[in-house]
Amino acid sequence: MRSKHITWVALGLCAGFASGCGDSDEKSDPAVAQAVMSELVSSVDTTVTGYQSGGAGGGSVKLQCEPGGSATVDGHVKVTVKPIGVDVQVAIAYDACQTKSGSTINGSIDFTQTVQAGTTPVRVETVYQGDVKLTGKVQADCAVDVNVLVDEAGKAVKVSGSVCGNDAAGLNLQISPRWKS
Repeated sequence: MRSKHITWVALGLCAGFASGCGDSDEKSDPAVAQAVMSELVSSVDTTVTGYQSGGAGGGSVKLQCEPGGSATVDGHVKVTVKPIGVDVQVAIAYDACQTKSGSTINGSIDFTQTVQAGTTPVRVETVYQGDVKLTGKVQADCAVDVNVLVDEAGKAVKVSGSVCGNDAAGLNLQISPRWKS
């Protein structure tokens, strides 16, 4: 039987990467908020996938970020194939975790994800909460508290919360499920 897991792709539609979020209570340029979410979604995807594929069903694991830095992941990843179910609850502590696009992430994100399919259409709820500081390509120091609900096609049904003081519903945020065997 093939094991399946879910990863996430963020489609960030940002005109450019502006600088500075200021402190976590300050509202930043929406382009910065968009860039922060794009970097976080990609980094969390890579981190959770590495945590799961490394055989970690729960507990604390330190992972190396490529091209440098690290992320410590503590929590659990539970996946069932029939019916499709995903229960991910992890706390990620970033320590100079470099992204492929040229940013470095420090700070912590609590990430939860719930996917259940049965007699009703698939719904994916994804939550990002924490405080992060990005340097390099994206410059930001801000709070993230976002909840995204998507349908089975990956279309955002509901987006709530905030990123760097910006209303997340006003961002061009799309999170789409992508199944891998």
